[in-house]
Amino acid sequence: MKRLIFFFLMLQLSIPGYVLALDSKEDLDFSSKEFIDHWGTVSPKFQKLKKKIEKDFQRFEKSEEFLRRLFYRSQLHLLYDYNQYASINELIETGKFDCVSGSLLMASFLDYYEFDYEIIETSYHVFIKVRLANQLIVLESTDENGYLTHEEEVTAYLKNVEKDSKQSNLYLDPKDIPIKSLIQPSIYRAINIRQLKGLEYFNRAIFLNNQAAYNLAYEKAKAAEILYPSERIVVLRRLLEQQLVLAQN
Repeated sequence: MKRLIFFFLMLQLSIPGYVLALDSKEDLDFSSKEFIDHWGTVSPKFQKLKKKIEKDFQRFEKSEEFLRRLFYRSQLHLLYDYNQYASINELIETGKFDCVSGSLLMASFLDYYEFDYEIIETSYHVFIKVRLANQLIVLESTDENGYLTHEEEVTAYLKNVEKDSKQSNLYLDPKDIPIKSLIQPSIYRAINIRQLKGLEYFNRAIFLNNQAAYNLAYEKAKAAEILYPSERIVVLRRLLEQQLVLAQN
């Protein structure tokens, strides 16, 4: 299982010439229908996947067979190359993905077809659980064998992921406690698809900061906070804001 994020933020405290006033025009809401309709129009690869999934749903409806086809068709048509911090746009345009963008792709179809599903956010990972009658199925987008249906393997997977999310060997100096939620998180919770989109912005903020694109990183952090004001997202936005303020002085 590939990991999502390494959260240690190398903040640069003297960055001349950057301004704090930012005006992002991005649409910060997320609709699975609008997402599927948009990419079904502009991306031939996504359009091909969409048509196949539409036919699958007409044939199999809300069934394990439909979920199996959704998972493996996504792997076949779009999920080509695991790449940390990859956005949903990169996934569709280039095939690069991580667990956030991979899960966002599958969750969009699950949401569109009104499945009973949960997106699980852990300290460094995201995956999906789907409930069918009395059966629990896991969709692990970063593993080509990540379609888990048997009770024993699902239980073992969930136990291991929850255990890993609460373990950390990282030493944290007392003066660094305010950024604990970034570098030493302990998270295992269900989130909705809008919040997952917020995590995508959060990933991009970290990536852009590491690329020294500090203004853009701050914009993404603000967008993430609007969609999902979790502790670590709020802390990241504040740190980036402080970074830009210091750069002006």
